[in-house]
Amino acid sequence: MKTFLLALATIATGLIAGVYYAFSVSVNPAFAGLPDGAYIEAMNKINVAIVNPAFSLSFFGAPLLLPLVTWIYARPVFSRKAGYLLAASLIFWIGSLGVTIAGNIPLNDKLATFVVNGATAEQAAAARRAFAGAWNNWHAVRTWASIIALVLTVMACLTKDAPAQAAKR
Repeated sequence: MKTFLLALATIATGLIAGVYYAFSVSVNPAFAGLPDGAYIEAMNKINVAIVNPAFSLSFFGAPLLLPLVTWIYARPVFSRKAGYLLAASLIFWIGSLGVTIAGNIPLNDKLATFVVNGATAEQAAAARRAFAGAWNNWHAVRTWASIIALVLTVMACLTKDAPAQAAKR
């Protein structure tokens, strides 16, 4: 069961890292060329569409499963595998989930209040400026944190469990 949970934690972390990475290398560059009003509308549509069961399973699964498998693999003796998982948990919780909650979501919520219809070009440009730079900076942090957490989780997967006798010493 613990190997299965480790696999689920790795998959969930990988899925989130992949979503953030794909956004960074495809969506952000594509959106950079959009006019301000179209950019705001597209970001708002993505922020609504991303709240779905498939994304939620990995978005909430990784921060729940990582500490769980850390605890499982830290017993009875804290091992190198548990160390990788602890580091992955902390980096994911702070750099991915924490940054998303404290940085990206408040910016998303503020952008959602901007009404493009009837806004002047200057208002749309100001709304984009207030959003895009900060959002992209926070997004870069959570992307790298998720990738690093994934690498650490994979390292844990590749680390052999200590033999039972060595664990007793």
